[in-house]
Amino acid sequence: MTSDSLLWLAELLEMESGFIEECLRCGALSPDDLPQQRAAVPAATAARLRRLRRLCLSLDVDVYAGAIIVDLLERLDELQREMEQGR
Repeated sequence: MTSDSLLWLAELLEMESGFIEECLRCGALSPDDLPQQRAAVPAATAARLRRLRRLCLSLDVDVYAGAIIVDLLERLDELQREMEQGR
């Protein structure tokens, strides 16, 4: 992803480009999840980034720790959906 792509993505999601770079660097976000051109960012990707950013800021944790928390929360959400479908 080019620096121009990071800048427009950061602007679109109203986030700092440094945060998105850190997410990419630590593996919290895959480059495959991001559009290569100015296009709509997948809703799941945008939601994940926003949740991760909110957690990092609220809990004062780094992106690595935040990514672990987000992964666990997503898994819990998935399990809850499965339980509700099984009722």
